[in-house]
Amino acid sequence: ATCPAANLYRIIGVFGNEVKLIKNTSYGSYAWDSGNSNTWNSSTKPDIRTTLNSTFLNTLSSTWQNKIATHAYKVGGITYTNGVSTPRTAYNYEVGSSSSSTTDNMKIGLMYVSDYGFAASNSAWTSTLGSYSSSRDNNWMYLGSYEWTISRDSSHSNFAFYVHSSGTVTYDMYLVSYSRAVRPVFYLTSSTEYLSGSGTSSDPIRIQ
Repeated sequence: ATCPAANLYRIIGVFGNEVKLIKNTSYGSYAWDSGNSNTWNSSTKPDIRTTLNSTFLNTLSSTWQNKIATHAYKVGGITYTNGVSTPRTAYNYEVGSSSSSTTDNMKIGLMYVSDYGFAASNSAWTSTLGSYSSSRDNNWMYLGSYEWTISRDSSHSNFAFYVHSSGTVTYDMYLVSYSRAVRPVFYLTSSTEYLSGSGTSSDPIRIQ
């Protein structure tokens, strides 16, 4: 049977021994933090963490929840200059060798700026994310609306990066207290097994 839209996830990639997925449709429109602070560390968490790891996670059955790995998400953020640069630069400063060591262990996150960048056709990868509007039709992650990423702007206290409805990545002076679309992201546990399916919406991959 055709996979219901609410249950359809897309594969971002394989990282280590875990498959990283993103919800194909928006879970809803939420503020990144209603208190208008983008601080995210071991003691201070933004509202989006609760939205994802309580409100959304609790909509899933215990069977589903047990297939989601607790992952160390890098939440140190990225400067505006690096966040709107090429996907490779954004990746390096978000989660790569030049990234912050600040992490948060949780089951559900959001896409990184670089996830969105690398979802475009590889011919776009030398373009800056701040000029990605010309690549939106070749980017399978493009939702067509304003959408939050997990990447906070480390240069300011109340900005986080989002995908603009035009397809570009920016913070564009929108505060984290604004509501934007969110699409939950998570990693399957390494013990999750493939059952069937070719990976299309009419023949979705099913897991054991």
